[in-house]
Amino acid sequence: MTIQEVVARFNTIPILFAGSGITRRYYDLPDWKGLLTEFASRVNPDRFAYRSYESKALQMGFTQGPMPKVATLIQQDFDAKWYSDPQLRTNETFVLDAVENGCSPFKAEIAWYLREKSVTKPENKKELQKLKNISKKNLAGVITTNYDTFFEKLFDDYTPYIGQDQLVFSSIQGIAEIYKIHGSVTVPDSLVINEQDYETFNEKGKYLAAKLMTIFMEYPIIYIGYSLNDSDIQNILKDILLCLPNDKIERLQERFVFVDYRQGTTGYSITPYTLTFGEQMLSMTRLTLSDFGILYDALAAKKASIPVKMLRRFKEEIYTYAVTSKPGPLLMVADLDDKNIDENKLAISIGLSNTGEFGLQSVVDTNEWYRSIVLDEIERLKGFNADQLLQYAYPQVKKGTSGDIPVYKYLAQAKDDYPEIRAVTPNNFEKLTTATNRKYRYTTDRYPTLASLWDELKGDKPKAFRIMCCFPENKIDVDCLGKILQSLFEQNDNGLETLDSITRTNVRRLIRMYDYLKWGKK
Repeated sequence: MTIQEVVARFNTIPILFAGSGITRRYYDLPDWKGLLTEFASRVNPDRFAYRSYESKALQMGFTQGPMPKVATLIQQDFDAKWYSDPQLRTNETFVLDAVENGCSPFKAEIAWYLREKSVTKPENKKELQKLKNISKKNLAGVITTNYDTFFEKLFDDYTPYIGQDQLVFSSIQGIAEIYKIHGSVTVPDSLVINEQDYETFNEKGKYLAAKLMTIFMEYPIIYIGYSLNDSDIQNILKDILLCLPNDKIERLQERFVFVDYRQGTTGYSITPYTLTFGEQMLSMTRLTLSDFGILYDALAAKKASIPVKMLRRFKEEIYTYAVTSKPGPLLMVADLDDKNIDENKLAISIGLSNTGEFGLQSVVDTNEWYRSIVLDEIERLKGFNADQLLQYAYPQVKKGTSGDIPVYKYLAQAKDDYPEIRAVTPNNFEKLTTATNRKYRYTTDRYPTLASLWDELKGDKPKAFRIMCCFPENKIDVDCLGKILQSLFEQNDNGLETLDSITRTNVRRLIRMYDYLKWGKK
């Protein structure tokens, strides 16, 4: 199995469940032991300071694992010394205000330390840009146990929720959101790090599991930046599994992917992996690699048809209306038979069996129609077939345009014939040109081919497109024309919208020529 096949079987875009390995990779932040070692040395500069706390924790015993116990012991000594020794303090307003408001100096200083250390490593900028790019349409959200603000900074359109309480008691939408279940450096007192913090966290674990369960059942989950033996992950999964019957657990298995980082690995490998919790087992896919860009490239092929920020707003508006019966600022509500509503602008209807088809009337505009002839964008992003486009979208696009529109591509793909559309569509190349185009056809004489014209004039696109419209049929290489038009949209998704009106008219004419020559010419 390839990584592309793993992603292809996802029923929708996934959620990242991210651990400290992510920010160590991009920010060079310490892991948990490294962080505690740093603060143990501030209490006691001796090289064995952390080791002494670790030894003491093992002697005393612990209820939440050794690391929370070590953190507890360091915090006790750190807080006491911080109050008595001003030399230990970071004299920053952020830290001092946090302590003044009741936060532990230990947590306040950790928060400041991580904020200051959060600097992007230059060697991973290319990979980091790939991760940022997929946040727009290829990821539903992020769950993380990290304290830092890596994801908030990188995914600037996402909404963060800090701590269990915000997640459990907020009206989350499950898309374009970041769930920081162990707290955040922006709220130092929220950090889950010591033994008491973990006790409180685990006491509420069932509430968190119930909230996460709905997300886990809806989205594929990619675990990244964790060890396979990480106790945080195992405890959360155990709580979720306890709430699910076996048939639901089986549904999770295909959609759970664990990224196992192996330094120096070339390419990747895919193997099964099973976690055991008492009598219950959870199988998942293990993806072993060192270059995370391989994963990001594969995820780039799995896109939501609408940007996730917009999807979140839709869900938020509809949720608010369902709960309160009061529409939010982006939602207009009326009866379906309200005569004051323009049905051509109806975005959502409930109780209409062919809503999706009628929705084509407003979803596809003229620029999208033209762009789709060149890039297949409408079918690729929205899943509409040629017959749906011709039946429902074509009348509206045609109505909004004074002249002809390209349609042969969809006539060629359609199951039905649509003679009424063929009857009003130019079936001769010269009908696609104007008298002005023909008058100035002599201007093309110095260019033996479209390719030669484009090579010379692509720096002056308005002029290039104007002269192209004057080309006679016998000099047009349709594949070359297609590549030129594709380059316009590859450079700018809104290529048509950004052109001046004259150039846009010429480009549309060229697209109609391309449509006729490639699919309409007999």
